[in-house]
Amino acid sequence: MIVGKDVKTWISDRPRQRATLADMAAFARDWEQGAVHRRFREAFDSIEAPTAEKVADTASALFADESWVDALIDGLAARMRADPFFDPPFRQHRTDIYDGLLVFEHELVSIAAGVSTAAQLAAKKTAPRGPTSVGFTGHLGVFKYVKAGGALLSFWEVPPITAGFTAADAGQCVRTGEREIADGEILVIDGRHQSFVIERARSNLVILQATIAPDRAPLCVEYDSASRGFVGCSATHDTSSRIQMITTLLRKLDCDAALPAMVDLLDHPDFFVRWHVMKELLGLDAGAALPHLRRMAASDPHPDPRRAARAVLDRFEAPAAKRQAA
Repeated sequence: MIVGKDVKTWISDRPRQRATLADMAAFARDWEQGAVHRRFREAFDSIEAPTAEKVADTASALFADESWVDALIDGLAARMRADPFFDPPFRQHRTDIYDGLLVFEHELVSIAAGVSTAAQLAAKKTAPRGPTSVGFTGHLGVFKYVKAGGALLSFWEVPPITAGFTAADAGQCVRTGEREIADGEILVIDGRHQSFVIERARSNLVILQATIAPDRAPLCVEYDSASRGFVGCSATHDTSSRIQMITTLLRKLDCDAALPAMVDLLDHPDFFVRWHVMKELLGLDAGAALPHLRRMAASDPHPDPRRAARAVLDRFEAPAAKRQAA
């Protein structure tokens, strides 16, 4: 544990700070130039016409040898024992039940090594919606349970999540079974229609995760395991999420100069992005948005934006129709 006096001493010691940062940079350089990282990079670089399935097969083969995990953990532990201010030089991969480090990143895949603790799993089960939430990630994933912790997993399926996904046709999730996972077991889960829930664990789990980039669905979707019904969805691509955040910010800033760029985004390939941009456009300048709202209501290729645009358009036009009737 780093206590206040140690922190104060370290902050006031510039040479020591530089030494810590240099050690972190050296560790990152040695890892990226080392045999494990090179083997992973060459394996994924060699995939011809990569598909999600090919990338998952490659990740599964690499996960069969887990000796590199022990070497990586031992190396990090030695540096942290020598210098309590040494911070592993990897991006974090964190959820409410998983604390991991992204130890390999490639355009086709990202690989994380981390831990799910029994305490995290218990907290998830007692949190609001926790016991009944089943999430479908929208992408293929490979999971290696280096230490399975006696975990019991339940498995779930839904209709395939595609670009034509609609809330009305989301269907229901189906529980297909459950079983205890063994140490060293590798699972390939197609998050475009499959998911799992860790129901319980006797001890902490050490897990490798490979998140596959190609062929992912546009959405990750959440269902309720009690009602089995659709709960909500969100974008799987960072670009789509960023567009949604930026257009919201532009509307909050009353940035009229952004209107042409926002109008261009109404042709975005993701239907949920088109509707989000339309909502922000209406908030920014309803008069300028109205012709585009009519176009969306009449001809958007996806039924959800068409229905939503039609409902908003009806609210716009209802007062005018009453005035004419009067």
